[in-house]
Amino acid sequence: MTVKKVLLYAAELAGRSDLGEKLEAGEKDGELDLLLKCYNLVENEVALDYFPLKKRELFVPESGKILFARFAEAPVEVLSVRDCAGGTLEFEVFPEAISLLSAREEVAVTYAYAPKEKQADGVSEYAGKVSFRLLAFGTATEFLLAHGLYAEAAASEKRYREALRAANCVRRRLSIRARRWE
Repeated sequence: MTVKKVLLYAAELAGRSDLGEKLEAGEKDGELDLLLKCYNLVENEVALDYFPLKKRELFVPESGKILFARFAEAPVEVLSVRDCAGGTLEFEVFPEAISLLSAREEVAVTYAYAPKEKQADGVSEYAGKVSFRLLAFGTATEFLLAHGLYAEAAASEKRYREALRAANCVRRRLSIRARRWE
């Protein structure tokens, strides 16, 4: 899905069809820049809190370490490290590298990463469960909040949360049951 498609729908949801027209015309505008910032915030929120973007890469450790600078994306969380036979390896995560305790051969590292900032002509890293509609609801909510339209933002956020729930990516709140003395 394209970022432009999400921005057009978000502008419509926010009641700003004039922004959609400016976007279609290719004009530059401060309001369009704000809408794009809101999109990037929402995509980042979805990636970090609800539906992580995952990637697997192959590396040959050097001195028992794999530097994060060698990764194609900046890792947010290392999920697993496996050897060529598919066995799980023990590892420790440090600020600049992953330290492997026993690997000397090629390993597969699976990790979650944050999406890069997009421009209006970019392509979202999501497809499938995370629809353009979900991202548009979130973008419209952020845009309305930025303009101080709190009642409209609350209604839009409700739709955004419902879309997240429909995509099965909302984490339940943890709670402790009340104790009763009888």
